[in-house]
Amino acid sequence: MSGHREEQNYIAPDFEILYGELGDLRSELAIMFEELEFINRVVIPRTRNNYLIKVGALRVELLQAQVRVMKTSRGIELLRSNIDTGESILLNDIDYRIESEFKEWDARLVHELAQIENAKARFSSFVPSEDENEARMIFRTLCRKLSPEINPDQCDEAKSLWPSACAASANGDLFRLKALLIMSDDYPDSYDLPCNVGAMRENSAALKERIARARTQLRNVKSHPVFEWMALLQDSKRLNEEQNRLRAEIASMNAKHAALFETQKSLELRGVKR
Repeated sequence: MSGHREEQNYIAPDFEILYGELGDLRSELAIMFEELEFINRVVIPRTRNNYLIKVGALRVELLQAQVRVMKTSRGIELLRSNIDTGESILLNDIDYRIESEFKEWDARLVHELAQIENAKARFSSFVPSEDENEARMIFRTLCRKLSPEINPDQCDEAKSLWPSACAASANGDLFRLKALLIMSDDYPDSYDLPCNVGAMRENSAALKERIARARTQLRNVKSHPVFEWMALLQDSKRLNEEQNRLRAEIASMNAKHAALFETQKSLELRGVKR
C-alpha cells in the first residue's frame, strides 16, 4: 500500500504540470482561433469598407478623370486624322468608336463605383458595437470548451453546439452566444483521464502543433493588404496627405480635360459634319 501511495505521489506532480500546461495551451489556441475568426469576419471587411469610403472613392474619381482625358485625347486624334486627310466623318461615328475602344475602362469604372456605393450602404453594419468585446470574450470561451480542434475528447453533445457558436459569432448575435455559454456549462473543459499521463502528453504535443499552424495562419492573414490600409487609416496625418494628393491629381486631370475639351470643340468647328 505504501508503495502504491509513493507511486501516486510520484505521478501527481507530473499530472499537475501537464494539466496546467494543457489548460494554457487550450486558452492560447482559443485566443488564436477567435482572432482569426474576428480578422476574417470583421477586421478585413471593416477596413476595406473604410478605405473605400475615405480613399477608394477619391481613387475612383481620379480614374474617372483620367478616362475622360484619354477619351477626349483619342477624339482629338481621330478628328485631326480626318481633317488632315480631308475626310468628313460624322461625330456620332467618332463617339461610337471611342466608346467601343474604351469599353473595358467603362466596365471597370462601373465595377469600382458599385464597390464604393456598396461600401457606403454597408457603413453602419461595420461600425463597432458596444457588445463587440463581450461577444469576442464569450466566443473565446466557447472555442476553448467546444472547438473539436482544441478539445477533441469532448462529448458529442458538446461538439454539436460548436456550429451554432460559430454561426452566432459570425452574425454578431450576443444573445445567442450568451445562451450557448450557459449551455456549455454542462460540459467540462476536458475529458482527459487523470491517470492517463501518456495521453495528456500526446494531447499537449498535438495542441502545440495546432498552435504552430494557427500562428502560421495568423501571419499569412496579417499579410493581407488591408493591414497596410489600416495603418494609413489610423494615421490621420498620412491619411490627409494621401487624400490631398489624390484631390490635387483630380484637379490637375480636370484642368487638363477642360483644355483638351476646348481643343476638341475648335476642331469640330472646322467643318466636321454630325
